[in-house]
Amino acid sequence: MCSKGFFKRILPFAATFAVGIFIASFFVSISAPSFGGGRARRHQEMKRIRVENEELKNENLRLRNELESRQWNAPHAMHLEEWNSPGVEFPVPLPPPPPVAPRARN
Repeated sequence: MCSKGFFKRILPFAATFAVGIFIASFFVSISAPSFGGGRARRHQEMKRIRVENEELKNENLRLRNELESRQWNAPHAMHLEEWNSPGVEFPVPLPPPPPVAPRARN
């Protein structure tokens, strides 16, 4: 008697669950997701980053050398330290006069 009530409750649940899994299988892939190739892709990405890093280092070195050569070729140009020294003063314009206050009416 007890098992008859058990089957009355479990059988509809199991049937509904099985039908739900069957319908969901049309929309959802059961296989494990692919994350882009694994080690080969990571190795390729690391290699690309190393090459890009090396190119940037070379460009920085080239720009640094170009800057040094320009400083040596133009000795008459003022250096940054000369512009920031306290001996060089630039005239500062006066601030504009304050606006006229409105008159109070009685």
